[in-house]
Amino acid sequence: MITKQEGRPRNPAISQALRQAAERRMEADGFGSLTVDGLVKEVGTTRQAFYRRYSRVSVLALEVILTRFGESNPVDTGSLEADLLKLQRDDVSMMTTSLVRKNLPGMFEDIRTIPEVCAIYFERLILPRRQNVGRVIDNAAARGEVNPPHVDAEYICDLMFGAILSRLLLPTGLPVDDHFARETVATAVHILTCPQMSVSSIAAEGR
Repeated sequence: MITKQEGRPRNPAISQALRQAAERRMEADGFGSLTVDGLVKEVGTTRQAFYRRYSRVSVLALEVILTRFGESNPVDTGSLEADLLKLQRDDVSMMTTSLVRKNLPGMFEDIRTIPEVCAIYFERLILPRRQNVGRVIDNAAARGEVNPPHVDAEYICDLMFGAILSRLLLPTGLPVDDHFARETVATAVHILTCPQMSVSSIAAEGR
């Protein structure tokens, strides 16, 4: 997200050079290697030029990630399991790239504490993916594939994407691979299609 500031028009070549320099550092050494001074020295520009475009390095880092992975296209294969698996495989592929794996964990302090960074992360990276899962569940319900009458789509989103984040952020050493994608989707499909496995019924059994 580029901040709006009054002043002379921004040179798009400098903006592109900053993104490219940031991406090189992110791929090689991770988010901790990003500093305003280092970036402007590499590009041959000034701190003022940087701050006319980005309020902080985490905003630039998100812009780099979103340039590559911002789009999450809807899917509709006609099958609940196939649709969820396509989405989960895409997210596993994204989250295991060096660009995301080396940088997102270090960015979470800014995501957690700075509203601007949190808004960019949620609205442009997370929300579109959650909306895609919701559409898949709605389509499956319309086809009669979903059994529980009241499905908590938000829980299914948490189950799928949260599982990936857990393995990315916690030092378990456990793989995030295609087998993991298929297992998480199988769990989600079981909850969505088995009447005895609805979230509400599980909660009721625990009381």
